[in-house]
Amino acid sequence: MLRRALSLLLAIALLAVASYAAPPKAAPAGAEHWKGAIALPGVELTFTVHFSKDDAAPGGWAATLDIPMQGVAGAMMKDVVYTNKELAFTFAVPGTPVFKAEIDESGRTASGTLTQAGQTFPLTLTRQTDEEAAANTLNRPQNPQPPFPYEVREVKFRNEIDGIDIAGTLTIPNGAGPFPAVVMITGSGPQDRDESLMGHRPFWVIADYLSRNGIAVLRCDDRGVGGTGGNVMQSTSENFALDALAGVAHLRTIDRIDGGKIGLMGHSEGGIVAPLAAVQSRDVAFIVLLAGTGLPGHEILRLQTRLLVASAGAFTDEQLDEMMARHTALTQAIMNESPPAEQLEAMKALMRAQLGEASESAMDDNALGQAAMQQLAQMRSPWFRYFLTYDPRPTLRKVTCPVLALNGSLDLQVPADENLEEIRKALAEAGNADATITKLDGLNHLFQHATTGSPAEYMTIEETFAPEVLELITKWIQQRFGAAATEPEAAPATAQ
Repeated sequence: MLRRALSLLLAIALLAVASYAAPPKAAPAGAEHWKGAIALPGVELTFTVHFSKDDAAPGGWAATLDIPMQGVAGAMMKDVVYTNKELAFTFAVPGTPVFKAEIDESGRTASGTLTQAGQTFPLTLTRQTDEEAAANTLNRPQNPQPPFPYEVREVKFRNEIDGIDIAGTLTIPNGAGPFPAVVMITGSGPQDRDESLMGHRPFWVIADYLSRNGIAVLRCDDRGVGGTGGNVMQSTSENFALDALAGVAHLRTIDRIDGGKIGLMGHSEGGIVAPLAAVQSRDVAFIVLLAGTGLPGHEILRLQTRLLVASAGAFTDEQLDEMMARHTALTQAIMNESPPAEQLEAMKALMRAQLGEASESAMDDNALGQAAMQQLAQMRSPWFRYFLTYDPRPTLRKVTCPVLALNGSLDLQVPADENLEEIRKALAEAGNADATITKLDGLNHLFQHATTGSPAEYMTIEETFAPEVLELITKWIQQRFGAAATEPEAAPATAQ
């Protein structure tokens, strides 16, 4: 739910096509660096573009872009222009942002615009030295570093029901075993096996910690990402549950893994998927829900949208109320399968409410319609329609395996109190005899120690995943399925 909530927050698909770029990589040697900022409602989006000489490229220059807040690193640009008077570039996907700026006489500053789907935003850039550009690299001290005290395997297996090949990484503790194991399930949107976001790789951090402490972990690329086939937006949580069960089946073929002690761990939307899988197979021994939901999707979206917009501090109470009324009208139109023209008008009304006075100067009605159609294409997808209408409680009422449900008190994406209470009630109705449901003070949606819980903090916090939560999860699994007497080994805190 994280990526999709950020995308839909302002109903503007700004830079969304680049949100799932390749893993971070260094700028080319000899590159010229410019750090930029785009003023958006309630937030300033910063980025760095690296220009490098390339005789084979039109104009003789190539460019790559880093957008830390969106997890973009080393994204290749096209239509690159770079002279002593101007710079310009765009993403290599039709309809995506176009950057243009004029360089001042000092050669140190450039001013211009970002244009996308008829929307125009002011843009400023400042030239940086190699040292300054290197300083923009996000420090992530929890990212695991080799050598690893466990076996690392690249694996591939198949979801035979949907005909999807799935690629992932399996980490197995050293020793004869057999070991308990966990299949990781990512949140919404196309994500890699590490659930990479803004330089953070939480699933890698979790897998490293668990495997250092006697628990095997399988983490996989989502559909359409890396080595996995399929398409996330054309699939639903039910399809993802089948992917997770295919992972369980694969683990049961491995000698050093105990086939009777395999569980699922899902984050955000993964917390919807894990119960869906668990009620279909007795091979699922337990589930861990990290910021899992207990409310229907449309209620989650309403709660998180109000909290996220309010956290941006860019709107009055009256503006927020108007925006939420438009938001509700839009989601109802999607859920009721209203005529496309009605859905389009509802989306445009929401966007006008979000942009306020800026809607008149930022775009005409035709441009607004183009931007609205881009958003509706996502909201009409099988994934989003399923998410809106799905109520997790009937499934949770059937879950009888051990459950650990955790949520941070500062989670603005999946509010803790409302969701944990519904999870608690549903599992009680299931007669579940082993359900641990805990709200963790001071943690956000990513389980980082935070101040406000706003997504604007995610990038600035160096911590990827709270160490005490790693220990809590490990001990909970060990007490039920492993060597309960073994104290968890702390993972080394090393710089990226």
